[in-house]
Amino acid sequence: MFGKILKQPMMSRVLYALIPIAIFSVYLFGLRVLAVLAVANIGAYFTEYLFVRKKKAGKVTMAAFVTGSLVALTLPPTIPLWMSLLAGVISIAFGKMVFGGFGTNMFNPAILGRTFVYISFPNQMTISWVKPFLLRDFPGGLIRWQADSAMHTGATILNNYRATGEALYGFTDAFTGFISGSMGETSALLIILAGIYLLITKTAKWQPMLSTLISVALFSFIFYPGVNPLYFLVSGGAMFGIVFMVTDPISCPRGKWAIWIYGLLIGFLTVFIRRYSLFAEGFMFALLLTNAFMPLIEYGLEKVGVK
Repeated sequence: MFGKILKQPMMSRVLYALIPIAIFSVYLFGLRVLAVLAVANIGAYFTEYLFVRKKKAGKVTMAAFVTGSLVALTLPPTIPLWMSLLAGVISIAFGKMVFGGFGTNMFNPAILGRTFVYISFPNQMTISWVKPFLLRDFPGGLIRWQADSAMHTGATILNNYRATGEALYGFTDAFTGFISGSMGETSALLIILAGIYLLITKTAKWQPMLSTLISVALFSFIFYPGVNPLYFLVSGGAMFGIVFMVTDPISCPRGKWAIWIYGLLIGFLTVFIRRYSLFAEGFMFALLLTNAFMPLIEYGLEKVGVK
């Protein structure tokens, strides 16, 4: 029974888009990144298998591996492996299967799993960060299990800005990805290239990407006057979420107006939460809240005849 996987070309392309990001993460933080990815995918696979094993088809979807990879790449490189496993399990069990399985989920499964771990284990998710290997350190993490203790740091861009009001890294470093942060969220450059690939292959729609990008930039300009809004756009998990989470074909709304409202609301809530809440990173909460409200918004648009 094991080994039966439902092939989904669209999901395979998402995995292809994640490969350069994962390799770069290994360079930055060490081979331990592969272990975090592996256990999250194992948790996702076996959780879905337990739900589908007695069904007629009995196949685990490729989407399970997309979910496992996405949730793993939103975790810090120092995360205990059992927490990564738990993130994969929660993402599939409570983000997808409780709603009926693939194609029926209300929330983005990966972001739900990440939020669960973030709230349940805040110390492991927000305090212990690792300084990345730089270009001069080649081959960096490609031949090391993880960074040594001397490279540990207590801050990311967003954490440091909230604490001091100062930028921890320059824009170039934040854009290219040689910064502390979650494993797959550091390099805006690679994430943008992945987004272009997803658009060219028609794996993702451009409307939710663009609407959320504009919204995050606009509200960053409003809530952080005098600071380059692009700096906040390429910092934290926003860019990774815009390319890989917002475009989820299941939880993304269908109507044209609904999609633009969807992106606008995610962007506003991301910056608002970053600015005024206890949490330095607001994207995950913004996406979950928007996922929850979108059925009501879509219903209202339908009632007034707007598509």
